[in-house]
Amino acid sequence: MIKPSLKFLGVVFPPDSDDDFWVVLSAEIGEEGSKDVDVFYFNLTTPKRLMYVLQNQKAVFKKGLIIVDKYDYETAKKIIEDIILECRGETWQEVRSNIMNYCMSEYGD
Repeated sequence: MIKPSLKFLGVVFPPDSDDDFWVVLSAEIGEEGSKDVDVFYFNLTTPKRLMYVLQNQKAVFKKGLIIVDKYDYETAKKIIEDIILECRGETWQEVRSNIMNYCMSEYGD
């Protein structure tokens, strides 16, 4: 069974506010014990920013959306690590497909 591992988590544009933001997280994930990675993207936002967005559009449907009460890098990292622990598989392709249920990838699929 292949176990995925979060190798690096980057914040595309760090937020200016702890409780009003929408940021993209770039997660480099690979097989535990390997240096190879695929890049996956998660969106991290707060209820305050989500309400602002909803003033301008009727709905928000976004794959990989994580809603938190405030910005905390370590909390975001832990959430993503917990998600990928559930994404084990027999092949890397299966693992990748399981991760894709939660986010978008560098390949856009």
